[in-house]
Amino acid sequence: MRELLSPKEQRQLKILEYLFENPDWIYLDNLSKTIGHNARIIKSDIKELREIFPDFDIKHSTAGIMMVNIQNNGIERIYQYFLQTSDYFRILKAFFLLDSPFTYEHLVESLDISLPSLRKKVADINKILDGTYRFKLKVTPISIIGNEKDIRFFFSQYFHEAYRFLDWPFTEVKETDIDNFVSFFLKLTKFPAKYQNLYQIKTQATVDLHRMKRGYFIQLSEQATSWLNPIFNKLPKYQNQLLTLEKQLNITITPETLSQIFSPFAEPGLFFTVEEFLDARQIYEEVNRSYHAARDILDNLTRKFGVQFSNADALIWNLHNTALLERREINSESIISKNKDYTLGKIKKFFPKFYDAAVFEMVRYKNIIGQKKKSLALSHLIYTLFTHADSLTEQLFEHKKKTKVLVLSEYDFAHPRFLISFYEFHTSNNIQYETWDKATLNINEIIESDYDAIITNFDIKGIENKRIINISRMSIMQVVNELNKISIHNL
Repeated sequence: MRELLSPKEQRQLKILEYLFENPDWIYLDNLSKTIGHNARIIKSDIKELREIFPDFDIKHSTAGIMMVNIQNNGIERIYQYFLQTSDYFRILKAFFLLDSPFTYEHLVESLDISLPSLRKKVADINKILDGTYRFKLKVTPISIIGNEKDIRFFFSQYFHEAYRFLDWPFTEVKETDIDNFVSFFLKLTKFPAKYQNLYQIKTQATVDLHRMKRGYFIQLSEQATSWLNPIFNKLPKYQNQLLTLEKQLNITITPETLSQIFSPFAEPGLFFTVEEFLDARQIYEEVNRSYHAARDILDNLTRKFGVQFSNADALIWNLHNTALLERREINSESIISKNKDYTLGKIKKFFPKFYDAAVFEMVRYKNIIGQKKKSLALSHLIYTLFTHADSLTEQLFEHKKKTKVLVLSEYDFAHPRFLISFYEFHTSNNIQYETWDKATLNINEIIESDYDAIITNFDIKGIENKRIINISRMSIMQVVNELNKISIHNL
């Protein structure tokens, strides 16, 4: 949804992302070609960005442009800045937070935007949202209308992405109160929440609570509400605790209100523990179908790539819940952040064949369980596979063909061995070093060999099919970087 940023903001965000991903000096002309705007505009943007983000120390000289991230700040700070300051997002946030009824005059005053500009921007927002999120901003009366699930999902995403991980962006409810409330619910469900998904659940619950208090409800089926009945049946045991929570949040806690506030959990087929999921296979045919489809996927990947899934049941449970919670988990999609895309891109770069096979299998899995192929939901499934499968990355690295490097020296027989001992310590484990111990250095034999690269301190002619690195005037770190680049390229 970067379309909700102005063209200038989108351009500046691209510049910052490129500088983050390319830490060396970049010529202005090359940067302007990459971004797709002339050098004058890019130069002006750089000047402005240096003032906005002084901590990132964007240098501009005759050598080019370079970001020196001295304090090692994360790129999240940049995403947070644009989400908090961009006009479109400020308007969306205001529509969400302001109590109704309110008027355009209220918004004009709070946002410091002229009335004609505000009306135009609201129309632009609705046009941009159309097709991506099933809701819009309504003028009379001023409100957010449409699919309540999408409304809650979008604003949960927004508050999660627009503020630092440990910040609390809500003033309506104290973080300690929502902490107590969420902890109580998770205790009832026995859901194994860690600090990451605990924070996400807190954000979602607060957004859901905000909407419910203002009279907006998700239409839950009878099956959905009954799905949590085993949890709700425990409530009478906690009357004193419930009274405290009701007072803190200014609500009446009933099965209905809990279903609204924790609406993602009221999804039929969602299981809080692996044990519940496995037991449900005997009761629900669709759960059994999902289990066997996922099991088949893992077996196929094992046969093709020789990897083992030691935590198969837990992994299948996670894949099942992930598939079920389309547009319900905050981190399943993002608004402007590309962090997950960046992570998945790295995974694909390292393991392209396995990644493509996993995509194929996940498409097949979604078809079997009756879901449409959606790129974002598919990416989230792939992400779940890689992050929840025990030792998967380690196994894939072990199965990779090692990069073979021949080390030569004109000094003596001991020098190559010295170099190997040094480079082995600093470079990837995926590199296999060898020396040439024969009495004659046969160029034709080297050409026909399976070496990927040759390290040497003398010039060698006649070898065109190997990467040759003459180290005679190269620093140690230069050599190490070149070797690691070759290793990554070969993965």
